[in-house]
Amino acid sequence: MSVFRIYPTKSNTMASGLYKNYNSGQNSVCDLWYGGGGTDTAPEKRNSYSRFIAKFDITDLQSKISNKEILTGNTVSYRLKMKNSIPKDKLLDPEYEFDILNKAVAASFDLICFPINKDWDQGRGYDLSKEYYLVRSRGDNPLTTGYSNWEYAKLGDAWDAPGVFVNPTASTAVTYYAQQHFDLGNEDIDMDITPIVNNWLSGGSQNNGLGIAYSRYFELLSTDTRYIASFFTENTNTAYKPFIEVTYNQAFIDDRLNVNNNRFCKLFLYTFSGNDAANYYSAGTVTIKNSSNVNIYTGLTPVQIDKGVYYVDVWMSGASKGQQYKDIWEGVTFNPGIDKQDYTQFFVVQDNYYFRNAPQVNAYSLVTYGIDNDSIISTDENIRIYCDLRVNFSTNAPKTNYDLQYRMVMNLQDEVIPWTSVNQAIIDKCPSNYFDLQTNWLLSNQTYEIQFRIKELGTARIQNEKIKFKVINKF
Repeated sequence: MSVFRIYPTKSNTMASGLYKNYNSGQNSVCDLWYGGGGTDTAPEKRNSYSRFIAKFDITDLQSKISNKEILTGNTVSYRLKMKNSIPKDKLLDPEYEFDILNKAVAASFDLICFPINKDWDQGRGYDLSKEYYLVRSRGDNPLTTGYSNWEYAKLGDAWDAPGVFVNPTASTAVTYYAQQHFDLGNEDIDMDITPIVNNWLSGGSQNNGLGIAYSRYFELLSTDTRYIASFFTENTNTAYKPFIEVTYNQAFIDDRLNVNNNRFCKLFLYTFSGNDAANYYSAGTVTIKNSSNVNIYTGLTPVQIDKGVYYVDVWMSGASKGQQYKDIWEGVTFNPGIDKQDYTQFFVVQDNYYFRNAPQVNAYSLVTYGIDNDSIISTDENIRIYCDLRVNFSTNAPKTNYDLQYRMVMNLQDEVIPWTSVNQAIIDKCPSNYFDLQTNWLLSNQTYEIQFRIKELGTARIQNEKIKFKVINKF
């Protein structure tokens, strides 16, 4: 399962009532609250609720989809994730503005995530509290430190309703939204926003970012205590920045050296421009011929599974072990009107797939190359990492017929990529295990570790080989 993260380019927490003109776009923590009546019964002064808004630039995602690095048909989900910053103690300091305002950590509540319907500015404010604002040298009114806020998206450009929408889930401008229940209140935000992102990608709505709010029931509660849930924003100095996690499944197995007559097998074509994978512009169909040049299959339609990687499914049901065939990929065109060519490749039918080998658990030697251990790499790298897997104490060719998997961990505690099968390719008759590592979505100044395991005959064994590296900004 491959993973790609999209981090916010800007965010802001804004609140109703007393705080409606304030902006906190530079705060490292988002405090979502409701309630807070206190002894002052004027709702516009004490009872209030806050909402968080964030913008995620999906340009890179659109580029990856356009050049087939990510196939929308293989995308599993888009999830919004935010790390809870709940304090160690359940008690929060009281606030003295007009009188004592009791605070408590919120529990047993629901948050919603909804798309925003207009562009907005982040603002320079730090906190939703007067003490953290620049104030006039004369007079008592605080200077708002930029827009957006509860009333305005930008200077002179008001929201359609205060707080973006009065009730987001009831607004006609909100086609899709997500919801999550919090039992204890210290859980992280983890919401499936797949319909929202798909709507952006299809052009059904414009990407102006996401809003996070309590469900309307909680926003309308009038309580003497202010209930608060806290989450890190992109301004945090920790590695706990919020992100959209793109999960997709594009690992593949090339059967060219393992074609059998009792199962469907995949035959692959890899296309390159120099040393880089490249998509062809168009192609015809694939024909399978025997050694006498007689057609066995015609009109097979190639399927793309990755950038420059295509396959067809074949079932050689009438073939005998040892027979050689060729697959002809017809009319492959990279530049219309300039080039058009056929690619011919060969394969030999092997013995029965299910019974030809006595099952056994092997010890393996794993060698990786493409990136050295303890490397320092920049945030603009695109690295193909090869993984040679051989049975220990043998000189056999690398193995690709077992499930070698990798995962990536940040700072030895945060799993960034879960266990994912490496690609099993056959390029120029050579078996190769590899996966691609793109660093433009990794956080800078963090340490990463790639770990490996082999899944074989019901076992899942961690290998000793690891790759550690650090990512830094390009400039």
